[in-house]
Amino acid sequence: MSSSERTTRRKVLTSLSVGAAAWSLSGCFRPMLAEGSAANELRGRVALPPVNGRLGYVMNETFESRLGRPGQTDYRLEVTTRLADRGLLVAQDNTVTREQVRATAVMRLFRDGVPEPVLQDILVSEAGFDETASLFASRTTERDIEERLVRDLAERISRRVLARASQIEAAG
Repeated sequence: MSSSERTTRRKVLTSLSVGAAAWSLSGCFRPMLAEGSAANELRGRVALPPVNGRLGYVMNETFESRLGRPGQTDYRLEVTTRLADRGLLVAQDNTVTREQVRATAVMRLFRDGVPEPVLQDILVSEAGFDETASLFASRTTERDIEERLVRDLAERISRRVLARASQIEAAG
């Protein structure tokens, strides 16, 4: 058998094995929000935290898009966020040239009438930005990063709640 025949044969066998593996795993995947799934049934049943300021609005907007607009609620979501920034790089004249913003969220999901949370977690998201000579540009960048971090935390909290929907329902 020539080397080109071996190469062709190896490619064919590799393609067949990859195809067989993909076919065998195709039944394992099910979309989280599929019709009739526990996550889909949970949408709209979670009371969202109250809106406090600009970042609270951004967070609740993300929650509504992922967890659904609350209707008849069986659960209550509590989220406490904290933003902290610190200078990472300092020039010789003691001016900060790079900032790091860290957003921390403590989330707890309660079933109505039950004092202990059915789900709780602490999530952290970080981002950095370069300070500029323009105070306006630096402040605008910092506000954008704060919104991005809060939106990221809300996305991650929503995914965590939806991913554990069947366990949350079973705990109730």
